[in-house]
Amino acid sequence: MLFKLKNFSTAFVAVLLLIVISNFTAAQEKKPDAQKSGTTVDAWRQALPPEAEIENQLNENATENRARTSPEQLKRDLLVQEDRWMQALKLRDTSTLTQVLADDFSLIDARLPNVSLEKTAYLDFALHDLKLAAYEFIKPTVRLYGKTAIVSSRLKQESSFKGIDSSGAQFVTDVWIYNDGFWRAVSRHVSSLQ
Repeated sequence: MLFKLKNFSTAFVAVLLLIVISNFTAAQEKKPDAQKSGTTVDAWRQALPPEAEIENQLNENATENRARTSPEQLKRDLLVQEDRWMQALKLRDTSTLTQVLADDFSLIDARLPNVSLEKTAYLDFALHDLKLAAYEFIKPTVRLYGKTAIVSSRLKQESSFKGIDSSGAQFVTDVWIYNDGFWRAVSRHVSSLQ
């Protein structure tokens, strides 16, 4: 051997490694040329547990399905997500809000100077302080940039904040990110139009 083994366990591991390599080489030589995988990625993929391969296939399928979806359909899907978000606010639906908002979500509202609400604070605000009675998106626009989308709209709402009327029209800009097969909101910026 080219190197010195210091103890029995190291020698045992080295022998096992040599056996595995020689068996792998012998198996590769028995395959017809058309069936040889020939890449390290293929060897690693074969070594993965079956559930890891299934997860990879699901992620690849989600990406392929998204790639086949037309831009118009993606825009419609994002507007559905916007409506889902607002319905969750109206119904105080914690589960849906948690799904729609990314973990690093933040809200910037011109009516709250020098304040940016992170997801936890926003959920607290939305579920306890805000009462949304009705809303309407007016002329929403969706712009797609790969896995990022920007949705801008006038938002007319009937609402109250801590019992004080906060109804009116606002300009809302939402930033969405496509990740793990889902669109999630990462940012909302609100400017009052009154």
